[in-house]
Amino acid sequence: MRSFIKKDLLIFWRDWKELLSVLLLPIILVVVLNFAFAGLFGDDDKVSMDLQLAIVNQDDETEAMEQLNERLVNEAALGEQEVTAIVETAGDIQPIQLLSDYLESDELKDWVTVHSLEEKEAAEKVKAGDLDGMLIIPQGYTADSLYASFAGKSPTNSLIYKMEEETIDSSALQQLIQGFINQLNYQFAIQEITGGADIDVTLPEGGLEDLGTEHDFTITQYFTISMGALFALFVVTTVATKTGVEIRSQVFNRILLTNSHPMRFLIGKMVSTIFLVILQIIFVLIVSHFILGVFPDRSLAFWVGILVMIVLLALVMSGLAAIFTAILLRMRNIDAANGIFMLVLLLLGTLGGGFVPIYMMPGWLQEIGAWTPNGLFLSMLTDWVQFEDLSFIVQPSILLIGTFLLFTFIGLALFPKRGKAQ
Repeated sequence: MRSFIKKDLLIFWRDWKELLSVLLLPIILVVVLNFAFAGLFGDDDKVSMDLQLAIVNQDDETEAMEQLNERLVNEAALGEQEVTAIVETAGDIQPIQLLSDYLESDELKDWVTVHSLEEKEAAEKVKAGDLDGMLIIPQGYTADSLYASFAGKSPTNSLIYKMEEETIDSSALQQLIQGFINQLNYQFAIQEITGGADIDVTLPEGGLEDLGTEHDFTITQYFTISMGALFALFVVTTVATKTGVEIRSQVFNRILLTNSHPMRFLIGKMVSTIFLVILQIIFVLIVSHFILGVFPDRSLAFWVGILVMIVLLALVMSGLAAIFTAILLRMRNIDAANGIFMLVLLLLGTLGGGFVPIYMMPGWLQEIGAWTPNGLFLSMLTDWVQFEDLSFIVQPSILLIGTFLLFTFIGLALFPKRGKAQ
């Protein structure tokens, strides 16, 4: 067995081009991408926004109570005493004033500038790009929303938000307004359940939430980890490619003539892949750390945890190498097999956040990417870098071990019996 492992390592070691590409290219990419995307993960306390919002108020709050009183009498068929009690309670709830207080609160006043305009002027400014969006409060909104809350019905009038095009700023305004509406509906629901008993409407709070992470996660750390995982896939593809070279050179047939068990050939590939992947990722992490200071002031336990996760990924990659090797031994066209392996690499690399930052992909692709070996490895190290808590990585570790066992089983099942290889 030792001779098989030595053979595969020597084959890889003698190919200096492949060796330098999997060791140096990821470091070059980390450095280049780090400077290209510098500031993308800036500190939260440096984040600032200047959102410009126009408020078009077409409602008349002074008539709202009269309209509410009329609807309660005519539509809800309530008695005069009940109507009076409801109107008195509703007088303490002014949705438009609550919206104004919310947008001008201490948490949002540094982010949002509110302009009270007519609809025509607001629309022109939004179209010209002077404003990020406009919020229209339609006529009868106050009376309708209050009536709906007390009658337990859906309102027929709602706030109307308009924007010229979807940008980060206009979408942020939309989220702020939606947050206010959700909170207002929640308070109205409580009002209905409690029968209007002394409810204080609480405004949603703006600002940033501290998730309690031990350490920040930077763009440099992301690219270092993602490039290490991506080029681990390249190592697997390279090992498979070398298998094709051995098939062409009749090395595999000569091994069979020595009466060695064919399974040793496969296990040799798996063990050599483990060694190469561990070497490659550790080299990328350490060199990137010394060049860019990727993981400053971290404990020995932190580095031990990273080493354990690298070993887990290396096991999975060895299982993938077993599958690729078995497929190569079964296929007549080696070039076609290598093409398939490259497509698999591109697919896993993209979904796992190697070619495109995973947070820039749609949500459903991010969920799929989290199940790829390199994506799971990236997720584990992201949590480990921020929290350094074993509870965050136990389940992903189990998934990686399960993936290794599954890939190994498939590789063994596909591996041709003696005399069956092409």
